[in-house]
Amino acid sequence: MGYIITFAQQKGGAGKTTVLAHLAAGWARAGKSVALLDLDPQHSLTRWAELRADPNLTLIESRNYRAASDMKQARKKHDLVLVDCPGADSTLLDNVLRESDMVVAPCQPSAVDVWASQTVISSAARFKTPCRILLNRVPPRMSTLDDILDSLGDAQDLLLTSRLGNRVAFAQAFLDGRTAGELSNRSAAARETKALQAEIEEIIAA
Repeated sequence: MGYIITFAQQKGGAGKTTVLAHLAAGWARAGKSVALLDLDPQHSLTRWAELRADPNLTLIESRNYRAASDMKQARKKHDLVLVDCPGADSTLLDNVLRESDMVVAPCQPSAVDVWASQTVISSAARFKTPCRILLNRVPPRMSTLDDILDSLGDAQDLLLTSRLGNRVAFAQAFLDGRTAGELSNRSAAARETKALQAEIEEIIAA
């Protein structure tokens, strides 16, 4: 049986689709069979997957009303099922989290993003779905980062150790169906992605 990871964030622009795509490509390169469910109305993940045309990535055309059943079927056939879920749709989020093994909430280092993350955190807790917060688009120097982290309160325990910087390479690669590591395997973006992938794999294996 495969492992389902949902990527959700109530506030737009947190980078959840880009993060999902980079992890999906990394696991596909490692020989994992990966299913992608794009439930976001913008369908950015679908466009990226179509541009990439990777045989180890299976794009599943789903709809809100059948998301849960599609997730169950995908779990039977793939090692990993990655779901791009808009956090603003509370009913859809609840249905998806009910079937998920983990939810990752990318969060930019701002008070607004931290506050928006509370919806996903609360929903995950309600369904006892393990939740992890990923700090994304972190600038190289940020004097207020500690204050932002303090605003998370008890949710600081959910923070992943890995962080992704505010790097042009992530967005640039996404536009061509690629990853930052494929633009430059020695870049900081590539190192950060590999570290994130490894950390999530440790969580899955625990």
